[in-house]
Amino acid sequence: MKNQDQVMQEVKKVQTLLDAVVPGKVKVEAEWCDESRAYYMVGHFNQWYTAIANRLTAIDSSKTEKMDRYYSTEVFTAFFKQRAAYMMASPEEQAAYEGHPALYGKPQMEGFLAKDNQ
Repeated sequence: MKNQDQVMQEVKKVQTLLDAVVPGKVKVEAEWCDESRAYYMVGHFNQWYTAIANRLTAIDSSKTEKMDRYYSTEVFTAFFKQRAAYMMASPEEQAAYEGHPALYGKPQMEGFLAKDNQ
C-alpha cells in the first residue's frame, strides 16, 4: 500500500466484506509498524472458552497480515470466511467445541486431519 488514504480505503473495503460474512464479529484496522516500515491489516475478534469454575471467558484474538506487495484482500478475508459458522455460534457453542474453528459445522470433515496422520 502506498499511502494512508489507500490503506484506509482498504480497511473500509475489508470491514464491509467481513460485516456481510460475520456481522459485528470482526473489527478491522490497519496498524503501522516502524520496524518493518509497513502497514498491517488487523482483524480483531473474540473466541470463547470455558475457564475456571465453568465460567465463559472471551479471549481477544486477531488475524494480522502485512500490507506489502503480496497482500491480498481475498487471502486476508478467507481466514474469517472459513471460520464463519464458528464465529457466528453462541459463546456457549464455541466454548463446547473442541475441534478446529474452520471445521465447525462440517461433520463430514471432523477427524479428517487426524485420520490422515494415523
